[in-house]
Amino acid sequence: MIDETAQQLNERFYRQIPMTRHMGLRITAWDGQVLRMDAPLAPNINDKGTGFAGSLATLATFAAWAAATLLAEKITAQACEAAVFESDIRYLLPVNGDFYVEVPVPEEEAMQAFKGSLQNRGRAKLALNAVIFQDGEEKVRYRGRYAVRVRPSQGSIE
Repeated sequence: MIDETAQQLNERFYRQIPMTRHMGLRITAWDGQVLRMDAPLAPNINDKGTGFAGSLATLATFAAWAAATLLAEKITAQACEAAVFESDIRYLLPVNGDFYVEVPVPEEEAMQAFKGSLQNRGRAKLALNAVIFQDGEEKVRYRGRYAVRVRPSQGSIE
């Protein structure tokens, strides 16, 4: 579902992290439970004609970062900042065509802990998983841990 909300999110994140536009990364769905971000192979190709590992890692890291940011802003109704502080990535199969990543919202217990810490302390940590697919086939697995906080300026959500 690409809709006006996804388009607004893309424009916002392109402003915040310009390289994502150059890579062709774009949110194509966000329903509050799963974030999907798509990417074309052409600007992310390596010397072997497959997806560049750095581009794949960037897609997974960025998509999870976007999900962490959106989840925090939904909870607080304020602008929030997220930063990855730990990650692990497994390249399972080469990517040789356009690809996409899906980032599901963590289970209820993890979300409750995240919400409680964010509301009580203005900051929290959240672990997110992401899977990169090509034509429905799993190619890359990612797990990242994110530190999230309410933006100090208390600015509005862009």
